[in-house]
Amino acid sequence: MRFFLMVVAAAAFLAAGAPAAWAQGEFPLKYVPAEENDPLTSMGMSYMGGMPQKPPQIKALPQGLSDNVRYFAMAVGGKRLWAVLDASSPPKLYVDLAGKGDLSAAEPIDGKAAGSQCSYGPVDLTMGEGASAVTAKVVFVSVANNQILGARAGGYVAGMAKLDGQTYRVAVLDRNLDGRCDPAMGEDGKSRPWWQADAIAIDCNQDGKFTGSLGSGEIMPLSKAVCVKDKYYRVEVAPDGSSVKFEKYEPKMGTLDVGTAASLILMSDTGMHNLNGAGGKWQVPEGNYTCENLAVAGKGADSKECLLSGSDPGPLAKFEVRGGETTTIEIGPPLALKVDATAAGQGVISLEAALAGKGGETYSLAIRKGAVQPPPPKIKIFDASGKVLAEGNLEYG
Repeated sequence: MRFFLMVVAAAAFLAAGAPAAWAQGEFPLKYVPAEENDPLTSMGMSYMGGMPQKPPQIKALPQGLSDNVRYFAMAVGGKRLWAVLDASSPPKLYVDLAGKGDLSAAEPIDGKAAGSQCSYGPVDLTMGEGASAVTAKVVFVSVANNQILGARAGGYVAGMAKLDGQTYRVAVLDRNLDGRCDPAMGEDGKSRPWWQADAIAIDCNQDGKFTGSLGSGEIMPLSKAVCVKDKYYRVEVAPDGSSVKFEKYEPKMGTLDVGTAASLILMSDTGMHNLNGAGGKWQVPEGNYTCENLAVAGKGADSKECLLSGSDPGPLAKFEVRGGETTTIEIGPPLALKVDATAAGQGVISLEAALAGKGGETYSLAIRKGAVQPPPPKIKIFDASGKVLAEGNLEYG
């Protein structure tokens, strides 16, 4: 049975202060090194499990390694890297920054322990050659008793921007570690999907910090436009991260109607939209959308409130909203049980069950009633005569 864990990521865009002139302009950004566990740089962390034996792609090793060594293959900023972690005391990391598998001349990067993890760097990772070369500052992080190695940005570019009469600290993170502020996410076929886009943050409460997770609070995927207290601005970041520009933007608005109480997290070139409501109808900017998280609310046979988390958004996977028009996409009840059976080995059949909504979208059987999740459903298999051939419990996972 499929079990979908819905992360309710609030897409509260950017709250501003008292009404004032609609400001816009270009604002300078400067590089800021990040502290350990910075909530912004943690948005770009990617991990790779290690290998106990040296792979053949590593042609040469550093001298003086201990017996406590683990090998890693990593893709960082589109570049293939090999790394060797010597977990002796003090721990050291060697990275093949040239990407050629030769670590014989690699300089050791000393580790800095912080709780259950250890960080190495930042180091400069150069991609490309000549005038087109770009450099990303990368920090490597080992976790799980040095069994896993991650990579994140060593910092970000930040500055001050005046929006709607209020001054906010803004920052842009090279989340994909390619040394550039890439085109923002979008649905035009020329931009990155949101999980590969860089990130933008605005200190909405003006407390000097960027709080929340990606898409929640003050940090969101870099998009072509953001909403600041019901006012939209086009966003353009210089490729080298030296500045950010906000320009007045008045998108045409359309209506999305799903016909039932629902919670949706949608992506478009106007950013991440967190929609909630009993009516299931919202005003949104025109454009192409994808649905990343879906949940519908209702009442069970016992009249208790319940929540169904979507595992496949069906017709909401990709759709268009046109300005001045209503886009109707019906989802939710009535629901039907959907079971898929596949061979999982000799004499073994794997059953995968879900609930299908009226639009063809599917939901996990892990229906929540308040804060309570019921135990996995039981299942019985009968032959044509009604004899029970097998019975047991399905599993979440």
